[in-house]
Amino acid sequence: MRKSRFSEEKMVSILREADREPVGEVAKRHGISEQTIYNWRRHFGSMDTADVKKLRELEQENARLKKMLADRDLEIDVMKEIAAKKLVSAQARREQVRFAVGRGLSQRRACALLSVARSALNYTSKMLEKDVPALGAMNVLSAQYPRFGYRRVHVFMERQGFQMGHGRAWRLWSKGNLQVPRKRPRKRVVGSRPRPCIPRGPGQVWAYDFVHDACANGQKIKCLTVIDEFTKISLAIDVAGSIRSGRVVEVLSQLVSVHGAPRYVRSDNGPEFVSRAILRWARSENIDLALSDPGKPWQNGVDESFNGKFRDECLSLEWFRNRTEAKVVIEQWRRHYNEVRPHSSLGYRTPNEFVQQGCSTVKQGAVVQE
Repeated sequence: MRKSRFSEEKMVSILREADREPVGEVAKRHGISEQTIYNWRRHFGSMDTADVKKLRELEQENARLKKMLADRDLEIDVMKEIAAKKLVSAQARREQVRFAVGRGLSQRRACALLSVARSALNYTSKMLEKDVPALGAMNVLSAQYPRFGYRRVHVFMERQGFQMGHGRAWRLWSKGNLQVPRKRPRKRVVGSRPRPCIPRGPGQVWAYDFVHDACANGQKIKCLTVIDEFTKISLAIDVAGSIRSGRVVEVLSQLVSVHGAPRYVRSDNGPEFVSRAILRWARSENIDLALSDPGKPWQNGVDESFNGKFRDECLSLEWFRNRTEAKVVIEQWRRHYNEVRPHSSLGYRTPNEFVQQGCSTVKQGAVVQE
């Protein structure tokens, strides 16, 4: 029924007059048509003024309850969506308040549900402005060293003057979504026997092995990697198409003339490492051979670890057009490995820094334990 100039109580009062008097006279007295009175009678029937007032109160209460039920259902739906998110920081709670307000909740109710002061909604964190330069530098370093994690990048950040703890470095690393993709873990055999010929100082044990790759023009490259097990210095990476025992002897002889002869040379049982030429050269230089047992590459674990880093950070990232370019790029990476790249086993120092500081073993993991 459309809105009338009469209230519902007045309509019922006119109907009661029409029950006692003729409808025409009552309609003329109040300035309405007879049809209007009949329409009111069909709507209100025999109700009196008290009944109409009570009905209106019931309708208002019903509308209020419906609104409360709708608000409760909306709160439940919003809180279910928010419950899937972590609400640890104050900034995260403020963001979820804005989300709840956007879904239809009042600002006051959203703040009450999420335990946020209304005065804090317009707060701007100073940490965001403080993190901008550090996060920008971290993004640049991550792009420059895509296979480095936040610990090594943290070392580079401190070198650039960004002093921060590991906690803040990890927070910025996670905030920038800079996580390095994890490799599939491989099954490792637990060895009970200790590794033979453990180095106790620099230049005592050298380890060497081969790494294979290919250039864009189809040329195969074979890399002979030689490393000092104690200092982790990469002594040489010889790149060629084919490296036989004579070439191995030549590379080792050059290194002996520069660094002096080691006590042991560790390798696997490959034909290039157990040939007569290698045996004669080792005997002439008074060097003992520490050969890994067949099927146990972990006995040459230091060089195997170096080869993994070499492939992960150089061979897998670079695109060599020919063998000559490969020699230049690999030599640049070797120098970077010795002079710039921090090593966790050396207390996040470079191998050159480790040697210059007198091979101090105070830092964590600097010496291979027996």
